[in-house]
Amino acid sequence: MKNSTKFGKIGVMFMFIALSLTLTSSTYATSQWAKKFNLACNTCHTVFPRLNSFGEDFLANGYQLENTYKKNWEDQYSINAGGVFLNDLQNVFGIRINLTPFQLETNSFQKDFASAKSSKLTFGNTNWVQTFAAGSIYKDISFFTEMEYTESAFHFSWFYLNFTNIMGSKALNFQVGSLSPMQFTSYPNRLRMFAVPTNMAMGVKTSNGAGESSVNMSSARKGIQYYGRTEWVTVYAGVSPGSKSASVGQTLGYWGGAMVKLPESVTKDFAGSSFTLHYYSGTDTKGTGTKTQIENKYSRISPQVAIRYKDKLDVQAALVIGNEANWDLVAKPTEDFKFSGFGITSRYFITDVWSCGLQYDNYSSTNTVAGKKVLDYSRLIPAVTYVVNGNISMTAYYEANLLDIPSAQKVNKFYINMRAMF
Repeated sequence: MKNSTKFGKIGVMFMFIALSLTLTSSTYATSQWAKKFNLACNTCHTVFPRLNSFGEDFLANGYQLENTYKKNWEDQYSINAGGVFLNDLQNVFGIRINLTPFQLETNSFQKDFASAKSSKLTFGNTNWVQTFAAGSIYKDISFFTEMEYTESAFHFSWFYLNFTNIMGSKALNFQVGSLSPMQFTSYPNRLRMFAVPTNMAMGVKTSNGAGESSVNMSSARKGIQYYGRTEWVTVYAGVSPGSKSASVGQTLGYWGGAMVKLPESVTKDFAGSSFTLHYYSGTDTKGTGTKTQIENKYSRISPQVAIRYKDKLDVQAALVIGNEANWDLVAKPTEDFKFSGFGITSRYFITDVWSCGLQYDNYSSTNTVAGKKVLDYSRLIPAVTYVVNGNISMTAYYEANLLDIPSAQKVNKFYINMRAMF
């Protein structure tokens, strides 16, 4: 009870301090597409990074407006140097900032060996700065690249080319590079409703992360992806060797799926709502080229749904069903490894700048060791978001551990996260 009271007082205090500091400043810089097309950020986003229905179509169309771009695509470039179409650098370059001013974690700090665990405070965590460039190189050829700097290193995450509307058809589009196999699903887990918490079941890596080509469902990986779309349906399929362009074992992962999306011509209230069935399979390896070479064949199935209602309510839900023939990468596996998980995220817009939401994540395995499940995870996250303007937002999160374990072992978190892009 003492920790809980302290937790609440400190959390409320820092919430109001952060709010007051945020409200005293204003900025009107916008990201590259807003600058290029002179549109507000909320034309494509609800709260960054979550896309609205228009933003999903804009992304799928290669960062091109559906109608005006087809008619006057030459006008979208600042310079025509003898057939070479060039944009102003500000129209393709942007910066994102991720800062956690304050975080409190219960049962995370142990002063010495003899003492009990207590709460841990973190202040001024500069999580990362991203420089990203994206946009059209030429009509129906576009790119996206993102380089992230943390306190320890630089690294590329997303880096791909889009080839859209090949031969003038929406049915022929390709992505090549470091991409997400769930880019066009109802719950993509990349452009999330809440910027910080991900869908945890989608983050489970094959072979428990110990293989030569271990992957999860949604993070960046080298590959090629096809997609085709109509007003109602988007279908997609792709292939990838994993996190590197060539896997050690020369094994590949394959994925495919279909998303059915309600168009505005059918319903304005629920426009953009969708249902997806996603499938991923492949083979992970260990000890390739040796006498002890081992393989693990895996699969993931994920039905997903997104419900949008009158720009007020946004809900995403996904079920993940996983199966692996050799989870532990042993010489003689005795049984398949099976797990399932469920995640749901919702946001309600109280006003144009205030919104509240809830995320629930749960996953567990059927396999056990010494009577305990190999995988067992459950959490609930209420969140409140304040949007200063289209490119600055602040969200207060509380992550509650729902596992049936003693309270002294539970790590719960309260933190404030700020995002900005310009």
